[in-house]
Amino acid sequence: MSTQDRLRAYRHLYRAALKAVCYASPARYEVRDILRESFRSSPATSFNSRRVENTLLFLKNAGLYNGYEHKILKNLLHLKFFRDRRFDKQLLRRSNSDYAIEARKHIWLQYRATLTMLNESLDICLAF
Repeated sequence: MSTQDRLRAYRHLYRAALKAVCYASPARYEVRDILRESFRSSPATSFNSRRVENTLLFLKNAGLYNGYEHKILKNLLHLKFFRDRRFDKQLLRRSNSDYAIEARKHIWLQYRATLTMLNESLDICLAF
């Protein structure tokens, strides 16, 4: 993808994501941060135009209908919000058993695996 294509993709994805979250205050900043990080940190060769188009369609459907796409996006943004605010570390401190501590440490590994499988099955590029 050229620089113009990447810029166009960023703008389209950002606009569709804002419509999908209905411009809600905490979610719009999370979406902005996610897009900035993914476009700045990834090399230009890693972007696939087909995946960007599928992600754009996913976000447009999330904005149009209150269906599975909207619920998936909402839950992913909630998880990102709480993970960035370090609520999981507070839970680890309040855990009263070794099993709970170990389970909470491995939650994010399972989350990343689930998100990877979602991206592969829908052929999209959600990076949360």
